[in-house]
Amino acid sequence: MITILLPFFRVRNEFDQAIDSIVNQTFGQWELLLVSNNGNPEGLEIAASRMKEDSRIKLIHEPQQGIAHALNAGLKHCNTPYVARMDADDFSHPERLQKQLDYLEKNPDIDVVSSQTIFSSDIPGSEGFALFIDWQNHIITPEEHDLQRFIESPMAHPTIMFRRELIDNYGLYNTGPVPEDYEMWLRWMDQGARFYKIPEPLLTWHDHSGRLTRTHDNYSREAFYHVKALYLSKWLLRNVPSEKKIVVCGSSRNGRKRAALLKENGVEIFGFTDVKKRSNRQVNFISIEEITQPETWFLVNVINSRGVGEAIRKHFSALGFKEGRDFILAG
Repeated sequence: MITILLPFFRVRNEFDQAIDSIVNQTFGQWELLLVSNNGNPEGLEIAASRMKEDSRIKLIHEPQQGIAHALNAGLKHCNTPYVARMDADDFSHPERLQKQLDYLEKNPDIDVVSSQTIFSSDIPGSEGFALFIDWQNHIITPEEHDLQRFIESPMAHPTIMFRRELIDNYGLYNTGPVPEDYEMWLRWMDQGARFYKIPEPLLTWHDHSGRLTRTHDNYSREAFYHVKALYLSKWLLRNVPSEKKIVVCGSSRNGRKRAALLKENGVEIFGFTDVKKRSNRQVNFISIEEITQPETWFLVNVINSRGVGEAIRKHFSALGFKEGRDFILAG
């Protein structure tokens, strides 16, 4: 019923535990594809040993370096109706597969189901990641995923299970210099795929200094925003009526760079506003106090400072603006 994709490269002590967490699932009709992406000798030794112990575990090799290449190699070996993800340093809770499968079986209108995540880290200064996981954990419904997708990736990649047919319909992981999971979610949502998060933690996400999200350029803030700008532009062009004036909230140099990416993708920007008092002569600046009529304006917030998005949501909602109709958060 389910294929679990678990790529590995330079494994740590958690690799054996990650495999154990799949072997010990309450649901047993699965296959686990361990995808060696030039895996280290320790990882290959563990994989070979586990294959001998359980015929449901298989090893494949992908020599072209990169997690997207490894995942695509695994997807080409998938013949089951459902695909789940797992990382070599995380831990799936025993009922994860059963609960996710049950949800997809009972809800044919949902294409992807994830779960809440328990964050585990022994790295000093990891509070930012903990807050990010907390933010993800509060996004549950398809509507919430749709509205908040342009802020950040709304789900943890190793928690997901999805229908195999999505790959046939919308393509494999993007192997370019992009955050491969976020690009895929945005691409699928752009095509109308619906996402849901089971409101309980079914995976423990282990943070460490070697994790790709901390070390690889594909997960830099700029890489995220280039992907975000592409799909946000498509969304704006499709959803904002032509009579509305699009105003970007964020008139700093960084905000103007974000707006320039939207312009490159065909979005007409009327002007800029900001939560700070500014006198910016380089742009058509509109004071935030002037933006009071939902019928006139569509606001795109690109400020990513902590707390600003929520303040923007509160301020404009009080004026009768509706999120998704009159403003969108993308910072």
